[in-house]
This record gives sequence, structure tokens and C-alpha cells, in this order.
Amino acid sequence: MSDGSAKLEAFRKEVRTWLRENLPKGWGTPEYKDPERFSTEAHELGKLWQKKLYDAGYAGFGYPKEYGGVERPPEEIAVIREELLRHGSPFGPLSLGLLMAAPTIMAHGEEWQKERFIPKILSGEESWCELFSEPNAGSDVANIQTTAVKEGDEWVVNGQKIWTSMWEFSDWGILAARSDPNAPRHHNLTCFIVDCKSPGYTKLPLKQMTGTSEFGEEYFDNVRIPDKNRLGEVNKGWGVILAGLMAERSGGGAFWGGMGGGRSATGGAARGIGMLSVKAIIDLAKETHHYGRAVWDDPVFRQKIANLAIEVEAMRYSGLRMVAKMRKGIMPTNEASIVKNFQAEMRRRQGDMVMEIIGAYSQLMRDSKRAIDGGEWVYQMMRARGATIEMGTSEINRNIIAERVLGLPR
Repeated sequence: MSDGSAKLEAFRKEVRTWLRENLPKGWGTPEYKDPERFSTEAHELGKLWQKKLYDAGYAGFGYPKEYGGVERPPEEIAVIREELLRHGSPFGPLSLGLLMAAPTIMAHGEEWQKERFIPKILSGEESWCELFSEPNAGSDVANIQTTAVKEGDEWVVNGQKIWTSMWEFSDWGILAARSDPNAPRHHNLTCFIVDCKSPGYTKLPLKQMTGTSEFGEEYFDNVRIPDKNRLGEVNKGWGVILAGLMAERSGGGAFWGGMGGGRSATGGAARGIGMLSVKAIIDLAKETHHYGRAVWDDPVFRQKIANLAIEVEAMRYSGLRMVAKMRKGIMPTNEASIVKNFQAEMRRRQGDMVMEIIGAYSQLMRDSKRAIDGGEWVYQMMRARGATIEMGTSEINRNIIAERVLGLPR
């Protein structure tokens, strides 16, 4: 064994030891119970876990050291991610910080904003939301009606946002507002970093068909934001919005390429995406019987699961390519729509296939004691529908791919 290989193997043992000592008590055993999804307990566990990883030097990659980034050789980063996958780990905090806020601030923020906010995002200490969508400005983000009026060194914001992910636990948000009522579309928007505890800022839950309130709506009633919290130039917010959306859409690729959060090691694999879910589906097919024989013995289902495994691998390698670009400072552009659509539609197909496997049990949700895996599979199937809408609907992203990637006429 070469010196380099021996050193890497020693590092792998170090990571494994650290995980054994730091994962939650009982992790990986039937006795361990995950906190309820989107609960305060889940959020606090995610914050604690992200901080532990960050303090140990096992998270925070891809950003300059002066902004809190953790520098490690690529081979060590690969080992860390392999071991996190192997052992499973809690999900991070309920936040869009890593997915959207940090890349957007990195691209458009002032120096003090990068120094102030990015380290707290990497460590999981502060959570973020994206305040773009409105009742009449979903797919048509340029139709934003929330207003921002300059008064001295502050901006006064009035309006409403809706379908906001991670709304409940956000400390900060990136807000888009109309700053010039007379300017044409795409030239009349300005973005801000808003403190979610500001006076006049009200947030309310939106109940979904999954039974959760993953999304919320927010009202701005004369909310005052200091001009220093402006993100980018006045009336140039469209470019900031695009940077946020591209980062968010390509986050699917970053996730599949190994930049994503943790996986649950119990009940469990249904909660993750990717190869862990493929293994979980295989186990489910082996344990579920149709007409006296295991679903796994049906060659049609085996072929469907094999196709899913192939798609997952294709998505993973696409993600790795995107991660490599992002590490070089190349922000993804229109190819992010390809990644977003592929993973969203794949999640939908995966959910539908699982419902075929479990049959009549697909009608049972979490409130039923007879639901398989506590209703987690059914939740994932229903939640997958949202994946085809959020971050730009599948139709919008197909138009982007057609026009800006393939060069087809409008």
C-alpha cells in the first residue's frame, strides 16, 4: 500500500470513529425514532448535526476560507461523503441556506455580507428561506407585486409571499420586491436580505395534502430593511433572482453529486433519495407479496427497479459534473433546468412505482396504524408532485431547455 493510500485509509478510520462517537444515541437501530418531519425537534437536531460536522471539518466545502469555507483535498472530501452515506446521518437544519442563499450571496453579495452570512450558513447556525413567489407571481416571477419604497437609508416593504419553503424556522430570507413601478419588466426589481424577525413580518402555515405545512405564506406590513441589506444593485434584482433559481435548481445535481444533506438510517431509506432509496425499494419488493409471491419475483417489477437504479446513476454523474463546475466558480445556468426536471420527474415515477408495489396500502397515510413504514412511502409519492412545481414547473423548465439549450424557436 502506498503512503497516500495508507494515509487515506487512516483518515477513513478517523471519520468512522468520529461518526460512531457523534451520531445520535441508538442511531441505526430499530429503537431510534426520527423526529417528526418539519418539527422543531427535527430542525434542532439538524442544526446540532450540521454544527458538529462543520466544527469537525467534515462540512463547509466549496467556499473560500475567508468566508468560513473548509478546505480539504478532494480525496478526503470523497471519503467523508462515502462514510456519511454508509452510516447514514441526520438531515441538516430546515433551511435553504446551502441550497440557495449562500450561492446567491457569493455571486451578488457585498464583502461584508459574505463575511457575515456565509459562515453561519455553512455551520447550520442560521436558517434561510426564499421570498420570491406570490399569489399572482409563481411561474411568472417577473410579475412580483410586493413593493419596496426607499426612505432615507431604509426600504419600506409591503406585500405578500406564498409557497415559501422552510418558512417556519428561517432567521433570514432573500426577498425580491418591485422597486420601480414605472420601469419595464425585468428592470424594476430589487433583492434584499431580510431579517425574518422584523416588525411587520407575519408568517402563516399552508396545509398540504400530505398533512404537513412544509410551505408557508408571509405578509409584509411596512417592513423596514436597511439599504445595506440590499443584495445587488437597485432595479437589477432579476439577475439576483436568476442566480438564486439556478442555484436552487442545480441543487438537485449538487445533492446527487454528494453535496447534499444526510440520510436517515432507520425506517428509513424511504426518506432518502438515490441509491439508498433503490435499496429500500428492493427490500420493500422482497417483503411485499402479491397473490402469494414476493413482488421482487416478478420480472416486470425487477426491470422497473433496474431502470430506476440506472436513472439514479445517470443523475449522480450529472451531479458530479455540476459540482466540479461549481467548485471552479462556474455557476450553473440553463443546464440547471435539465437537472431539476430530471430529478423531479424521476421522483414522481419512483413514487408511482412504489404505490404499485404496496397496492391497496397506498391508500393509508401516517394516521393509520396499518400504513407501511409509518406512511412514509405514501408521503414521498404525494410530495413528489410538488417537486414538479417548485423551482419552476416542469413545463417552464422544458421551455427553458427547448429555447436556451436546444435552440428551438419559441
